[in-house]
Amino acid sequence: MSFLEKLLEPVQGVMLPVPADLAAPELVALLFTVWAAAFGIAVFPWAIYRWLKKKDDIPLWMCVGGLLCSIIEPMLDHIGHLWYPTNLPGPAFTGFELNIPWLIPPCYVFFISMTGYWAYTRMKDGLDIKGLFLVWLLISMTDLILEMPGTAMGAYTYYGDASFKIFGFPIAWGWLNGTSMLAVGALLWLVEPHLRGKKRAYLALVSVSAMGASYGVTAWPYFMSLNWDGLPWISTRLLTVASLVLCLILVRFIAAAVAKNGNVSIKNRVGAG
Repeated sequence: MSFLEKLLEPVQGVMLPVPADLAAPELVALLFTVWAAAFGIAVFPWAIYRWLKKKDDIPLWMCVGGLLCSIIEPMLDHIGHLWYPTNLPGPAFTGFELNIPWLIPPCYVFFISMTGYWAYTRMKDGLDIKGLFLVWLLISMTDLILEMPGTAMGAYTYYGDASFKIFGFPIAWGWLNGTSMLAVGALLWLVEPHLRGKKRAYLALVSVSAMGASYGVTAWPYFMSLNWDGLPWISTRLLTVASLVLCLILVRFIAAAVAKNGNVSIKNRVGAG
């Protein structure tokens, strides 16, 4: 079968249930849940403080948006081949026949929404193209560093023949997650000045909209490498690299928009000084 025929061949999706005997060490399950959830929970008091004392409602809306964004986790788990052990505390909710542990919604608050918010603050201050790429690289590398201990200790498992694993963690998730978090910041930077009054509530949709859009643009080659049966080994690796290329293209598009505005912002600050 040629590659084109393979490309056009209908594929029936199969949802693989989490093995009943998949369990993390009890101490790992507890510590990882407390560690991961603490970040997200700790953000809320700060966000409320910003709202009440600084009249800055963006962090609070982004926290709400992070909780909303976590709803897409079971979909990503299926197409991205991720299993959570059955003994992790939870479930917080169930979707696509997968139980999502309690640690996930707070993780989305901190790692998706708050990282996106941090990227937004950098864009608002003014970034050139190089600076934007450095922000993306920092976010992506931070994701790698924070997620590898989870797979290494068995807190969660990526199954199947994912490309380029280190300590059980497919490094493609580093650039895919990093790009999605940057996209959250970019969408927030784009829409926030235009939302006033009751329309501020739309800020709660920024995280799920930007993250979903980013994955739609960048992740499909990687998901193809995981879910198409019979692909040659080299094809799965090339598809994974293709996802990195798409991430770089998307980051460059974001940089083009942000840097143009950022240069004006920097000039205004210099002139004011």
